[in-house]
Amino acid sequence: MATFFLPLRNMLKTIISLDVDSIALEISRQGKFQDLVIELNTEKQLYDKGEDSQGIRLEGKNIVKGGEYSTTTVKIKRVKGQPTNRVTLFDTGEFYASFVVKPYRGGFTIDADAEKEDNNLFDEFGEDVVGLNQENLQTIINFFKDEILEKINRNLRAA
Repeated sequence: MATFFLPLRNMLKTIISLDVDSIALEISRQGKFQDLVIELNTEKQLYDKGEDSQGIRLEGKNIVKGGEYSTTTVKIKRVKGQPTNRVTLFDTGEFYASFVVKPYRGGFTIDADAEKEDNNLFDEFGEDVVGLNQENLQTIINFFKDEILEKINRNLRAA
């Protein structure tokens, strides 16, 4: 009977020996992961919804009055083909291009350069413009789950 359980024991030892924090750090360092996080934060949240990581609609102190752009800003944004019914923090693309994912053992942070010519976007819109809302966090959780399961399956096939 011990022979029958030997392959099962070996499989369980393989699973138990996996260091989930190391695997998560490895995943967080992947370009496809970092690209996904940045896309979720900039395109899916800020651009598509005009919301910060708390799901709060972006309304700047100086640029937006009552949640709407000035007539001049609307004209400029229409010429650029950009949305005018929400604040996106996308004008030249410089802010979005500054987003970086910084992985560490146990998690990751998202950072961006909020300093612009005459203002700081964090001062005007809050630091929550950088970060993922609940929907996008779930997308990241699913990404991790899929990647970790694939790693486990690879290790089991090799065992």
